[in-house]
Amino acid sequence: MRYLITQTQLHSIIYKYLDGMFEDVNPKKEVNPHNPNAYRLELNNIKYFYYGPGEYDDNTTHYGVGMLHIHPDIVDTLRNMISVRESKVIDIIADWFSEKFGVDVDEISIHPHRKEPPVY
Repeated sequence: MRYLITQTQLHSIIYKYLDGMFEDVNPKKEVNPHNPNAYRLELNNIKYFYYGPGEYDDNTTHYGVGMLHIHPDIVDTLRNMISVRESKVIDIIADWFSEKFGVDVDEISIHPHRKEPPVY
């Protein structure tokens, strides 16, 4: 059986899931020794996100490219749970991460790469 939900409801479901998954986790911030403007945020040992801004550009508050790597287990779990396209799940996770940690996310990828294609 399929249900129709609004985009707001979809965001709310995924945000609540991610908040619950990382509720007691304090992110560890590790500064890149080669570039003091770049850093990594690690949320836990298995499922982790990275954010690494680049160089300062155009006298704005945005410091280059923010990259977010999402563990494939998180994406696959959400896809199986709510039956939605992978790209949609990834975009919503990036929105959650931006809001939660106050960073700009410009590029998103799944990391580490899957050994086999996902089966949904």
